[in-house]
Amino acid sequence: MKVRYLDQIINILDNQDLNYELLENLSITDFQDYRCYYLLIENRILYVITEGEADGKKAQLFFKNLQQAALVKKGKKLTFILDATQLSNVPSSAREEIHFFDLSFRKYWSQILIIYQGVAKVILDMYAIHKPEHVMGIEKVGKPEIAVEYALNGQESQQFSGEYLNSLSKDELVKMVKKLQEKESLLTSDSSNSLAEITDILTDFTWEKENTDLVAFDKTDTLSPVYGLLNSIISDFKELDQAHQDLKIEFYDKLQFQVGEILHQEASLRGIFDSLDSMVWMVDSQFNFLAFNKKFHSHLKAQYGIVPEVGMNILEQEELSGEFDKTIHRINIALKGEEENYRDFYSEGGNIVKVVDSKIFPVEVHKNIQAVACLTNDITESFEASERIKSNEHIIASVNKNISEAIYRSSHDRGLIFVNEAFVQMFGFRSKEELYNHSELNSIYANPDDRERLGKLLIKEQAVTNVEVKFRKKNGETFTGLISSMVSEDEDGIKYFDGAIRDVSAMKSAQEKLKRQNRELKKLNTELDSFVYSASHDLKAPLSSVKGLINLARKETDKEQLDHYLHLVDQSINKLDAFIKDIVDLSRNARQEVQADYINFDEIVQETFDNYQYLENFDRIDKRIEIESKVEFYSDKRRLKVIFNNIISNAIRYFNPFVDNPFVKIRIITDAEKALILISDNGLGIENEYLDKIFDMFFRASNLGKGTGIGLYIVKETIQKVKGEIQVDSEVEKGTTFTVTLPNLKN
Repeated sequence: MKVRYLDQIINILDNQDLNYELLENLSITDFQDYRCYYLLIENRILYVITEGEADGKKAQLFFKNLQQAALVKKGKKLTFILDATQLSNVPSSAREEIHFFDLSFRKYWSQILIIYQGVAKVILDMYAIHKPEHVMGIEKVGKPEIAVEYALNGQESQQFSGEYLNSLSKDELVKMVKKLQEKESLLTSDSSNSLAEITDILTDFTWEKENTDLVAFDKTDTLSPVYGLLNSIISDFKELDQAHQDLKIEFYDKLQFQVGEILHQEASLRGIFDSLDSMVWMVDSQFNFLAFNKKFHSHLKAQYGIVPEVGMNILEQEELSGEFDKTIHRINIALKGEEENYRDFYSEGGNIVKVVDSKIFPVEVHKNIQAVACLTNDITESFEASERIKSNEHIIASVNKNISEAIYRSSHDRGLIFVNEAFVQMFGFRSKEELYNHSELNSIYANPDDRERLGKLLIKEQAVTNVEVKFRKKNGETFTGLISSMVSEDEDGIKYFDGAIRDVSAMKSAQEKLKRQNRELKKLNTELDSFVYSASHDLKAPLSSVKGLINLARKETDKEQLDHYLHLVDQSINKLDAFIKDIVDLSRNARQEVQADYINFDEIVQETFDNYQYLENFDRIDKRIEIESKVEFYSDKRRLKVIFNNIISNAIRYFNPFVDNPFVKIRIITDAEKALILISDNGLGIENEYLDKIFDMFFRASNLGKGTGIGLYIVKETIQKVKGEIQVDSEVEKGTTFTVTLPNLKN
């Protein structure tokens, strides 16, 4: 596209010796069929030139750059001159983007001038007819040089100059003509009154109106006053008649200009008519063409080889024979006064290839139907898009119905606006309506503050994914959900929160179970390693001792020494037996289910002491037993025996031989919930640094240890199996107290 017109405007500015700058960073030159240039003149005028073919996309870019240009001089409003004389076409998509008719847009400018020619003239006239408030404050100027002069010096055109009259719209001309007619009517009325007065006074005079000569008379004549009055009347009439004639000439000049303007308006409307996206045509009651636009002309020529003309009869065209039968039927309906909308589908091979919408309506003149107008649009693309949307809506509806995730839309003020069936079921409501009317929406959160917290997070981040939240059902049950949501905003600025909730309680439980099992497995692996190492040592040591003692016994001839060797063998075998017993207890505890047996603590304590009556120093230890049991207590009897055997045997083995009254004290208190068992002694005690390790497998606080090293480990594992707890307090040379709490398994 050439820049010839831009050069013309620049020549005008140069001739007027004006400073100007082409805002090249804003100028639009990337399109082959469209250009836009922004000229800053004298730092206070923005002169904008648009030329070529406009459309919606180009119009959006035009206004975007225009707003940037308005801010070139920050804090200073510019005068805006629009020169659209070089635009060849402005389709509906571009006309929708004409924002300078928006009153809010005008705040950017101190003044708006539009070159009143071409497309700009058509658009201004159209708005003046249908929306006159849109053109208020917009000045119309005929030529670029006058617009620049106007913007610089504020010199308006004279009221009746040719430039001014050429800028008037049809309505403005009509108003001016009406004023002239009123004035003419007033003058005519005055003339008639004067003639009536003259006729009343001089009925005998015969004269020829404006050609009547003044009466010659003698001033000394007694009728001289009458003649003088008559001459005055004749003179006044001549003046009135001349004014009347001048007014008529001016009126006819204006009327001729108005007719020309109407013809121009018709041409402008024809331009709009031809630029419509629809095919438009009109026929009279005899099916003769009255009017049509270019799109219909091109369609008829391309489809049927017919070049339509005004006055051509549809029924006489052989090419249309049979093709327009349906349309003719519809025209006959419109001729009866009915307006109808139609949609026609055209198929090929069983597939819809074209969809056409038509509106056929009667045209009335003085309440009589004179013609029928037809508007036709090819809506194939929009129809296909609509069908795709419907298909997608069906898919979405199906997904919403069958998906297990709870889908929702909510707002801060209105709460829940939409939920799917999965949401209703997930939260335990009977219906969507019940949920929508639920007054306390915060109550679906286990922690009511979570809703506000999530809302603030969403406003900040705009979207969140898989946030873990604790929710509450209608019946009070809680569950863990993963919520994903995003913020959207409508044209009124209202924010909506759209998202989905997935119930992961089962998965969470499985994860926790897996973590627990993993921890247990790691623990078992660690313990197994320790067990294998220590067990091999503790099994191998007594076996090696037995083997060595047997070799010594074979060579020994002294009976007393032989008995001593046998005694040592017996001790090693007992140690092996105790170790095997501990292993069996550990295995049973891990594999067997917990039983709820009735517990007789007196019986279990006494049986435990009986088991260890042959231990060294057993008789030196005072056994103190206190049992307060007011309710029946149930637990796993076999596991309780393991607990008592290990703790009491340790108290006997590690008694303090240097105290005068060594004791083992057992105190048991039971109630409906639990049993509190305290086993204390005044034995050797345990150093503080070892207290947190004594329950580890194969831990021995001293090389002098007499046990297997897994007894207290078995105690802790057994207590944990029945959901109990154990604590230990100890002081070296003072004694040790084990506190065991066991739940009552009665229920």
